[in-house]
Amino acid sequence: MNTKAVIFGLLITSFIIGNIYRFSFFSPQVRISFLDISVIILTIVSLVRNKGRIIIKSVAVFAVVSLFSLLLSTRYGLPAQMIGSFYWLRWVMYTSLPILFANSVSSLSLRRLMIILSLVIISVSWLQYIYFPDIRPWFYLGWDLHYYRVAGSFLDPGFTGLMLVFILIYLSISPLRSLPVSSLLWGLAYLGLALTYSRSSYLAFLVAMAYIALVNHSAKFFTLILLLFTLTIFWLPRSPDGEGVKLERTRSIQARLDSWRNGLIIWRDHPLLGVGFNVYRYAQKEYGFITSADWQQTHAGSGVDSSLLFVGATTGIIGLAAYLYYLRYLYSVSSPLLRASLLAVLSHSLFLNSFFYPFVLVWLSLIFVFSKVDISPPLHS
Repeated sequence: MNTKAVIFGLLITSFIIGNIYRFSFFSPQVRISFLDISVIILTIVSLVRNKGRIIIKSVAVFAVVSLFSLLLSTRYGLPAQMIGSFYWLRWVMYTSLPILFANSVSSLSLRRLMIILSLVIISVSWLQYIYFPDIRPWFYLGWDLHYYRVAGSFLDPGFTGLMLVFILIYLSISPLRSLPVSSLLWGLAYLGLALTYSRSSYLAFLVAMAYIALVNHSAKFFTLILLLFTLTIFWLPRSPDGEGVKLERTRSIQARLDSWRNGLIIWRDHPLLGVGFNVYRYAQKEYGFITSADWQQTHAGSGVDSSLLFVGATTGIIGLAAYLYYLRYLYSVSSPLLRASLLAVLSHSLFLNSFFYPFVLVWLSLIFVFSKVDISPPLHS
């Protein structure tokens, strides 16, 4: 089996399809994407290649704590625990991807794959914006009412914006050999980011660029970025029919504040181990925070608009400490490319559950290996 070809084929196809097609698996709450299927296949390949020995010590502590919290969530019943177990297993598989990448793909091949995926993200984002600017018909499937915003195949301007920020970070730190081509891609990714109208993605971009300027001791670089960003915000087109293109919009701010408040209340009542990993939807229903008939399907019910608050509410202070240990280790041993990307996700995750978004996990996995990071540190480090 040509493992590299399998990895390339599955990931490229997954990023093209994105979230356009997903199907339910034994419950309306469990939505399977092509990327999920791809990761399952890649996990099986990795198990075969490594003879069943896959240990990722850097994530072992949080994996154990989150599983323990899930096992204790008996109050929500076996169906809730089964759904939570599926998402727990999915997270473990996604965080295991660096093992397969490191054993199967060279650094040069990884660079090629990241460039191809960058082209896919940029191309699909622009095609969607030009030919399908109105994705409001997808509302019945649980997506938000986005109009004249870059949403890409992920159908979400916030997460599409973060993926475009990743591309901008990559091209800023590791540009292509052809400077004109690299500059063109940077420009297309930047304009795509601007047209997401995603304020969390804007913040992630500025934080990442500030870090790049800092490590390169270049105040001029960040000054130019700020000037470009200011001019961009001033000249951004505003559609009269789209609430989402108004950067001063307050509806999403209020929804986010409500999400944070709900998460803090649930965490306050379950401080040590939370309500159980990924059974947050059931906790919200119990508290009366979601009351609609489609409570099992609505995206708003599954998590908090903050990754760290999500970890705290579902796995408690113990789980949050374990997760911060994991992030701290990654940051402490990583390259500027990975550090800039982690800082971008961290700032973005203040407003969305970015650290658990599947496509983000795949991209970070690629960077882990490309940056030659040791992904299996000792537990005592």
